[in-house]
Amino acid sequence: MEEVTQATPEAVEPEVKEPEAKADPMIPKSRFDEINSKYKEMLAKIEAFESADLKRQEEEAARELERKKEQGKFEELYQSSQKELEAFKKYESRTQELESVINGMVETKLKSIPEDMVDLIPANLSAEQTLAWLDKAESKGLFGKPEPKEVGKPSNKSNEAPKIDNANLSPLDKILAGLGR
Repeated sequence: MEEVTQATPEAVEPEVKEPEAKADPMIPKSRFDEINSKYKEMLAKIEAFESADLKRQEEEAARELERKKEQGKFEELYQSSQKELEAFKKYESRTQELESVINGMVETKLKSIPEDMVDLIPANLSAEQTLAWLDKAESKGLFGKPEPKEVGKPSNKSNEAPKIDNANLSPLDKILAGLGR
């Protein structure tokens, strides 16, 4: 049988082999400088690329911010234009009401004008201009002289008492006429 011997850690020494021919582990300076310069160039390019990328991202963020600001302005402009539109709609309805009133006044004036004079009224005028033209024409007496209004007398002639010839009345009618009946 073979004997097995146990080795203690102190008893076993590792064998160190020494290289037979030591090659020169030093890199020549020219080669080191070449690699080092290429490395520095690549680092500079990477930094330039990263800074350009950061700059581009900052510009995009600034443009996005400007777009949002413009959208806010556009929203404000939209809201103000909506308010103006509501005001214009109100004015438009009021304008239509006033146009109907003016057209009614023109029709009333045209009815009071003699038929042979209607041809004298210009046809290319708006309702407001026609009304103004008719007023001027009436004031100048184009459609006949306006009746002069007497100052101090009642304008309603139906309330005036009829004139009675007192010479032909009976004595009783004369007494009643004197009493105002």
